[in-house]
Amino acid sequence: MDIAIVGGGISGLVSAFELSEDPSLNITLIESSDTCGGKMKGYFNPDKQRFEEHSIRALSSTYFALFDVFYRAGILDTLTAVDNYMFYESKSGKKVAVDRTDNLTLETFKALVKTFDLSLTDMMGLAKKILHHVNASNEERGKMAFQKAGEVIEIDDFDAHTQQFIINWFGILTGARMESKAVDIMDSFLLMFMPMSESPHLPAGKHSKSYCFNRPTSEVVALLVEKLKQRGVKFIFDTRLTNVTRDDSADKIVLKMASDTLDKPSYDACIMAVPHEVMWNVGLMPQVKKTFNDEWSFGTQFAMDHLPEALTDFAGKSYNLSFDAPWNIVFQIQHQDGFWKEVEFPTSHPYNLSATCSSPFNKGLLYGKRFMECTPTEAKHEILYQLGITSEAEREGLVAHAAIDPVYLKYTEDWEPYALLETTSLGILQDNGKRWVDLAQIYVRSAEDEEIQVKTAMDGVFLAGEVVSVPGKWKIPTMEQAAMSGKQAAKAVFGFGAMDRTVTMEFATLESTKGFKLMEGILAGLTGLAKIIPTSKSKND
Repeated sequence: MDIAIVGGGISGLVSAFELSEDPSLNITLIESSDTCGGKMKGYFNPDKQRFEEHSIRALSSTYFALFDVFYRAGILDTLTAVDNYMFYESKSGKKVAVDRTDNLTLETFKALVKTFDLSLTDMMGLAKKILHHVNASNEERGKMAFQKAGEVIEIDDFDAHTQQFIINWFGILTGARMESKAVDIMDSFLLMFMPMSESPHLPAGKHSKSYCFNRPTSEVVALLVEKLKQRGVKFIFDTRLTNVTRDDSADKIVLKMASDTLDKPSYDACIMAVPHEVMWNVGLMPQVKKTFNDEWSFGTQFAMDHLPEALTDFAGKSYNLSFDAPWNIVFQIQHQDGFWKEVEFPTSHPYNLSATCSSPFNKGLLYGKRFMECTPTEAKHEILYQLGITSEAEREGLVAHAAIDPVYLKYTEDWEPYALLETTSLGILQDNGKRWVDLAQIYVRSAEDEEIQVKTAMDGVFLAGEVVSVPGKWKIPTMEQAAMSGKQAAKAVFGFGAMDRTVTMEFATLESTKGFKLMEGILAGLTGLAKIIPTSKSKND
């Protein structure tokens, strides 16, 4: 069989890996850009002597699908254990380190509440809802799939400070918003707070609940691509899909591309691991309303010759969240003794601040502007200011050696050609005639979004990617969802071709529910009691 995979992101690469286990298949992977990786792209630019990452990522030990492929491909050693998540309030400088080598404890919970002056009543109410979700019936889960997370959590009833903490925390870590499907965000809470089963394939060495890449992400992707090439997978780059049809007379899938680069346009089966806008445009989701939402998310890199005083506590192997940053900023300090062990840093700049923004539509603290309204220089200053670097002189030195996501963001007056691409989003037109162009947004599963299945109405064509519904009770977002969808699509192709091949589809489960119903009742009683106790700092203590 001749199999085409359109899209070289993580879902397409995982599909290719699973299918290439059968050496009799002729597999062609088609990618619209010049390299694979999708939203995992990141590298060192030798010409400009700087790192250029789309975003930094923390991978959970519950990533069964992704870690399974990394293990079998022999690239698990590209991951490094995270010591802690550092919660940070830049305005006050307060911080709490959450140990990722163990489950979250009551003491950690208390430390977060006390340090950041969170509402004890609100946090206890949230804990009660998390425990209730453990035992939610299928009917309740089905209902929550089309309810907004904020309404189920009742976030509008939280005090403003605690509300911001919760919204930023889970907006950063899971890409979920208060408008997302309630079942998604409740699953995310469970995965973080409860003892979940972990992948049987974890990196050697120190154990952690979270891992980060120990090198720029494109280097990890390159290792996986090389493995696929060794297995005989053919790669075709720099061509975009414009249509897909079925030739029933020849029993073939026919691909039409923007450029004539395919040796043959016909295949026995095809996996579409492409953004949902492309799925719509080629008619693979005709029954679905166009309600899917995308948001801007981008990485910013600051090459540093020294560590600013405001950031000294964030060196090492910590994944850091500034919960009071309006642009929802998560960041790492990359250096030789941190996550990146074998990476050669420029001698003049041995440190690198990687900061990823995932809510740049909010107004910033420094200029009062959304990201789309800022120039590149203003945006760099804004990010540093939101991280607590208030000295303009200090920011000036850092801004001089910084870049805002050259992988997927452009600031240009020549923006009109990009408006024709279905996957591109344009920022507002600024007074200088320029605007930001975002070539790859993040998908946020909103409450009204329909469930998308791997099988399409076109026989032999299957879907993969973050929009596709995957197996497993507790849904893990982003890279794991993409990887699981890739496995699912490969399994569907094997079934379509009546091939006797299996695909491992294991996923994280809750290790034990014993005592959770009792704890839910206790918390309900305590929450009620807390509401009638006069609010004061001493009571929260």
